[in-house]
Parts: sequence; C-alpha cells; structure tokens
Amino acid sequence: MLYQKENDAAACAQQVCWLPLERISPRPSVGREPVDGMTLMELVDSIRMHGVIEPIAVQKSSGGRYVIVSGNRRFMACRMAGLTHIDAVVLDGVEQDQGARSLLEGIMSGHMHYLDEAAAMKALTEQHGFTREEVARGLGCSVSMVNQRLRLTELDRELQAFLMEQGMPEGYARALQKLPDRRGRMNIARQAVREKLCVRDVELLVASAQARLPVPPLPGGRTITLVRDHRLYLNAIRNIVAQMQEAGIKATTEERTLADSVEVTLRLPTRHRRAGRSL
Repeated sequence: MLYQKENDAAACAQQVCWLPLERISPRPSVGREPVDGMTLMELVDSIRMHGVIEPIAVQKSSGGRYVIVSGNRRFMACRMAGLTHIDAVVLDGVEQDQGARSLLEGIMSGHMHYLDEAAAMKALTEQHGFTREEVARGLGCSVSMVNQRLRLTELDRELQAFLMEQGMPEGYARALQKLPDRRGRMNIARQAVREKLCVRDVELLVASAQARLPVPPLPGGRTITLVRDHRLYLNAIRNIVAQMQEAGIKATTEERTLADSVEVTLRLPTRHRRAGRSL
C-alpha cells in the first residue's frame, strides 16, 4: 500500500512532517541503534500492517533535503515496504549545531554508559536549547525515559564514579537517588558491592534508611512509619551486629526460617566479676 500526500510544503510547516522518502538520506555515520527485538523484515511486516507508530527524527540539509537523526531502520523498512512518505519530526536548529548532533549520535550509538548518556541529555537541554520532548523525539524514546536519565545527573560525582567503576546497572542508581542523604547513598552502594546485593535489596535498604530520617510530627499527633517487609528488619539487625563486631563485641546471630516466620537468636557476651580474695 502506497502513502501519498499532495501538499508537502504545508505539511512541513508543522513540527511533525509528512516527508517524501526520496528527499531523506540515511545518517552518514550510523552507530548501533537501540535494539527493539525485531528483525528488519519483521519491522517491514509491522509497518505494512500498522504503519509507522513512532515518527523518525530528521534535520534539514541543503537543497530541500533531510538527513536522519534517529530512525534509520524505520526509514529502510518503509522503503522496503513500498511506501513513498513517512512521518518525521524536523529538529529545528540541529543542522547548524555539530555539537548537538554529535551528542545525539553518541547516545544513539548504544556504546555510552547510562550516566554518560544522562550527562549528554543534560547538555542537549542546557547548552543546546533542546526541550525534553525534542530530546525524546530525537532519540526515539519516551519523555519519561529522558526525565529518568536527567534525574541521575543530580547524583554526586563521587557516587557516579563509584557506580561506573563497579559496573553497577542503572537500577541501582535509580534506587539510590531516592535517598536524599549523600553519605547514606554511598554507604549503601558500598554495601551492595561488598555483599553482592540485588537491586531489590538495595531498594529495601534505601526504604529502611528513609524510614530513619527525621520527620516532623503532625500537629497534635505523631508519625508512624509502616514497613511490612521483614527483610528490612533482618538487614537492620545484621547491620547492628556487624557494627558491634567492629567495636570488638563478640555478638553472634542465628537465623531459622520456619513455615510462617523467621526466628532470630542474638547472643551477647556478658562480663563476670572476678571473685574477691578471702581474708
């Protein structure tokens, strides 16, 4: 099925344009685009059945032509499907900004660390005047994904360096950013590496740390924090015992998992008075 539209000039006056494929060129330096799980032929079949769900992003070139910023696979699939036009977002001002183009291509290459991608997105918004919606369209992702990455740039540099050095996935960073205490974030990150904790364990530790933060009581009442996951309290007990052992107290614990409960036994040494001399 061929798609056609008569007034291309009027369409291009809008942000999302209906562009002829013959006026679009693939991006010259094509990096590895995000993998969506589809082969190219599967994408062709999907476009024939449903059309292009997400418009490609292009930038203006000379002679009334456009160069693809994001969406090379969709462009090629449309040509293979026999289409003549495609929905495209024209990114204003990108054609003259080589720095912005380099940032977009770097993110789309798929080779950058997620924290480097976050920094690149921040540079696009703060240094090159992109809105978050424009960044999302240029990268072919959602605005919520851009927002999530941008929030990661608020983490202190020491923690970011530690996350990169230890190869900790993005889920750890997202969990840690929920804790406002800078020192607490770093301590939990080190504990996660030391004890080889999963993301869920880190989330529980962050929730436990948040529960211990001072909260002003409501007028005429008091605030009670409800945490229903028993693993939080087990981790808290283990941390306390570890601190006692570091202080030289030979504290030990034993844990038994029963049918409907967990039994924890804590043993602490006691001092015995020396017997006095008899006269």
